[in-house]
Amino acid sequence: MSIRSKILFGCAALTLLAVGLGAYAQKAERDLGSLALRIYDDAFMGVSYLRSAQVDFAALAASAHRGVVQPDAVEAVLDDLAVARDRAMSPEGRDAANRLGGAVTSAVHQPDQAATERALAAVQAEFEQAVETFAGDGFRYRRGVEAMVAAQARRTWIVIGLTVLGALSITFLLNRLIAPPVRRAVRVAQAIAAGNLDNVIPVTGRGETAELLRALSIMQSSIADALARIHALMQQQATSHAGELARQHARLEAALDNMTQGLCLFGNDGRLVISNKRFAEMFGIPGAEALVETMLHDAGLDLLVGSARDTSLSALTCELPDGRVIAVSQHAVADGGWVATYEDISERRATESRMAHLARHDGLTGLPNRLLFTEHLAGSLARARRGDGIAMLCLDLDRFKIVNDTLGHAAGDELLRLVTKRLRECTRETDLVVRLGGDEFVIVQEKSTQPTDATALAKRLVDLMGRAFLIEGREVVIGVSIGIALSMDGLEAGEALLKRADLAMYRAKNDGRGTFRFFEREMDDAVQIKRALELDLRQALSDKHFEVFYQPLVQAGGIAGFEALLRWRHPQRGMVSPADFIPIAEETGLIGQMGAWVLRQACADAVTWPGTLKVAVNLSPLQFQGRSLVDDVAQALRETGLAPSRLELEITESVLIQDADGVLKTLHALREMGIRIAMDDFGTGYSSLSYLRRFPFDKIKIDQSFVKGIAEQEDCRTIVRAVIGLGRSLHMSVNAEGVETEAQLEALRSEGCGEIQGYFFSKPKPADQVADMLRLHGNATLPAIGHDRQSQDEASVAAE
Repeated sequence: MSIRSKILFGCAALTLLAVGLGAYAQKAERDLGSLALRIYDDAFMGVSYLRSAQVDFAALAASAHRGVVQPDAVEAVLDDLAVARDRAMSPEGRDAANRLGGAVTSAVHQPDQAATERALAAVQAEFEQAVETFAGDGFRYRRGVEAMVAAQARRTWIVIGLTVLGALSITFLLNRLIAPPVRRAVRVAQAIAAGNLDNVIPVTGRGETAELLRALSIMQSSIADALARIHALMQQQATSHAGELARQHARLEAALDNMTQGLCLFGNDGRLVISNKRFAEMFGIPGAEALVETMLHDAGLDLLVGSARDTSLSALTCELPDGRVIAVSQHAVADGGWVATYEDISERRATESRMAHLARHDGLTGLPNRLLFTEHLAGSLARARRGDGIAMLCLDLDRFKIVNDTLGHAAGDELLRLVTKRLRECTRETDLVVRLGGDEFVIVQEKSTQPTDATALAKRLVDLMGRAFLIEGREVVIGVSIGIALSMDGLEAGEALLKRADLAMYRAKNDGRGTFRFFEREMDDAVQIKRALELDLRQALSDKHFEVFYQPLVQAGGIAGFEALLRWRHPQRGMVSPADFIPIAEETGLIGQMGAWVLRQACADAVTWPGTLKVAVNLSPLQFQGRSLVDDVAQALRETGLAPSRLELEITESVLIQDADGVLKTLHALREMGIRIAMDDFGTGYSSLSYLRRFPFDKIKIDQSFVKGIAEQEDCRTIVRAVIGLGRSLHMSVNAEGVETEAQLEALRSEGCGEIQGYFFSKPKPADQVADMLRLHGNATLPAIGHDRQSQDEASVAAE
């Protein structure tokens, strides 16, 4: 295994240890969070509701002493006791709550005032006992939680210790695998350089160190052979054996010329005695040894020889004018001269430089990556503290995913490169442009006149990114959303500044894309509120806080069905608007689970309705991405027994935009089951007619924005008339939603609209009020609907 492979293996092992430790820490954090929620939900809330029941009972007792028993007060006490019983943490606590409920009910039904007061006094004593029981349960649970937290802390320290031990073991193993062979090779090289040519060099195994030792063995043999031949040559010269001298000289040249390194032997006077062929090849110098030093000076490489005369240096590195890097190693010899070897390490240095560059730059665009961004930002913030302001711009490309999905990843990569080119054209040399990943970029603008410079740069970027890009012969138009955060005297940490810019960018996207926004403190508050709502939303799914309300669909003969609308009754916030929680459910992936629940509940409610009344259920575009929609619908029909012809599913055009072929396949599968399909909010998209051609919808729902102005605006009436005519031609029924006034109703009647819904008839109401709505509108016809408006309003108020 190579040294590089060993290092990579060690890094991978250390990374796995770190990931394992992080995963364990995450699990411990979730466990402790669950304990905290249990303390709040059971211990704290149980005692809280018991205390609330005690306070309500005190008010009830006070009124009872006056001879008046208020049923609402009794109901409030019993409701609080029921919640306390559900939150009780022990059977004793539940029994105590149950006894109190019975005692309260009994106390208020005594035959006379004296008996009532005695019973109330007894109940008050039982309240005190129950509070002690609940408090004792909480104390015992607290002690149990303390033991669990202590145990978790011990386990965490054990895991940390094991991780540290594993890291030390890996480091020790790498040290044993890499350092000893390298040190052995270094000692051998130093011995050879010092003139010791009788070293025993063990050459075993494979890998870089083995190859290095093998090369050192060959080099030692070559040098020893060369020096032996030099010595023999001098002896032959002394004895005038010219022929033998020539043969020895030839052998010496052969030995030296076969070396992989350049070699020079200098005498004690600093003059070159001998050099090999490799040395001449490295520097482009003719082979005549007498001319080597002169040519070396003429070539501008005198640094190599000049440094070699400084025998205090044993190794150095020189960069040549042509860009090459030469490693020089020199060692003194016995007669006062020295031997110098030369190795071209240019390729090795270039590889190291490329690796260092890749570690801090994005491979696709060549821009700095997150690592270099973090390093640079630390310096920028330090300079900002000295008075230089900085602005951070967070950029996210609009519609980039559409380009990737429709034209392919190669086109997406080319688009990112073209975007990078425009970013560089827009920024100064002092600005840092970073690609964080995907289609997200960051610009750090230093020495900016805040917020003037940041505003000017953002405007240039929005304008430039809004222009078409030419990719594979096609014009592609995207856009960019930009969030800007300022350094505020350089007091923020880098991550905090990036987070603020990111929040501002999301605000820009929500405000319509293709624009920029500066960070405002309210954005962070909004994120915290959204996060809290997300946590409550997850809890609401498990606690079943959701309800399905129904709004009637009115035809000429009366109510033809109801549209199912999801509602969330929050324990503290009250009714939460779908506009607030549906986007969060779509972002977090909870919409699939919620949508399946609404389907089942709506079908279960519709089965209890008389006749063939239908139920309409809205589908989110994300439900089509899960690929389980058809199964969810089939299961809901199978479990409830609702006829498929009584179910109507409503979709918007945004569903078809995301994956038209896949969505159409799903819609055809639903149609084959006998289910009706309606297009909601018709007329608000840009390609409605093409979708009506590709899929024969059963119903078109006219968007309420057109219905709202039908009585006063001729253009709205013209659009409604055209949609109704289009539906009639395509044999599709037409629904007008959002009808609130009699004038709107009359206008729709005159245009021949077949189905109408809106507040004019009824607001959405719970399932248990469907029967009331049927009694109000079931036998009504459209001409007579307006006459019942007062009674309908009264029913709506009562329902609310």
